[in-house]
Amino acid sequence: MKMKLVQLLIAGSTVLIISCNSEDNSALENTVNELQEKQNDILQKIQTMDKSIANLTLANKNRPAKNQQPKADPNKVYSVKIGDSFVQGNKNAKVTIIEWADYF
Repeated sequence: MKMKLVQLLIAGSTVLIISCNSEDNSALENTVNELQEKQNDILQKIQTMDKSIANLTLANKNRPAKNQQPKADPNKVYSVKIGDSFVQGNKNAKVTIIEWADYF
């Protein structure tokens, strides 16, 4: 809609300029025609870019996320070797709680 309005404005301005001037306007007409051709080229490039953006958006929506972390399994049993680590309580307890920190 806006592009049509711009084109109409340019065409109207061209007619107004040509009708007000009684001199030879061929140079002015050539300039206006060149501007209109360049404007059409720009509009075509914008339409091509819009189509490309739409295609990329659609492709990204259909692609599964790669960086999703696997969900933790609450039923999995982890075996952690404690080695010579400090133990408080029974070393052979059925349940061992391990606290890890990188500061002390």
